[in-house]
Amino acid sequence: MKRIIEFFKRKLTKSLLQQIDELEMELKETKAQLQEACKPEIYIDLFDDSDINPSPKSVRVNAFVWEDWQQFCEYNSDYSKKQLVSMALKEFMEKHQ
Repeated sequence: MKRIIEFFKRKLTKSLLQQIDELEMELKETKAQLQEACKPEIYIDLFDDSDINPSPKSVRVNAFVWEDWQQFCEYNSDYSKKQLVSMALKEFMEKHQ
């Protein structure tokens, strides 16, 4: 009788652990989907300058702001850094004119 009880305990434990693993995987996927769904939409409103040969620009930026900017660009990798910095400058100028 003890053997039967031990057998069922192991079987149930294995089944429960497997279900827990499956739930953890589903939770991770749901969290990722939720983060993507909550990501604010960025609207790029720029004139097309693809026919103009762009020249590099350089500016000095606060080191802490630059680190945050790099993370922001990685998070919003759907857009180029050129688009993001252009819109950021445009919005700042419109706000402060």
